[in-house]
Amino acid sequence: MDRVEIKERFNIRAEWYLLYRDGREEPLGPNAIVDLDFVGASIAEMATPYLVVGDDGDAGNTITEVFRKAVSNVIQSGGLIRFRTQLLGNEGNGDHKKLSIFRGATGVPGSGTMFNLLRINWSKAAGVILTVECRITVQEVAA
Repeated sequence: MDRVEIKERFNIRAEWYLLYRDGREEPLGPNAIVDLDFVGASIAEMATPYLVVGDDGDAGNTITEVFRKAVSNVIQSGGLIRFRTQLLGNEGNGDHKKLSIFRGATGVPGSGTMFNLLRINWSKAAGVILTVECRITVQEVAA
């Protein structure tokens, strides 16, 4: 199977303002978020992440799920967060079109809130044990 790497860039910025009683708003300017480890830890500590697999080709941030499983392991190192889910030989088999991590989810289809969405054709054969890893990288980028 070919390895597909997808790099997402987050532009994280804090802005400061002075708000006066007469309605004036004075921007003080953006500043850098210096504690990217905190942002990474906040993502890593999301409640009950689940891997959701979909077979639909619909546009937009939707998924018609055909399989879901609790994320097996979340590993955070600074601004890099890895969501790993091990699929056993009888899990998630077939040809698929979408992958997603849901937060605050359960084993019930449709539960939780979509955190991210990947549209890509991929397959898993019966009998194959496969680890699916979603890597989230939090970094500051130039404005």
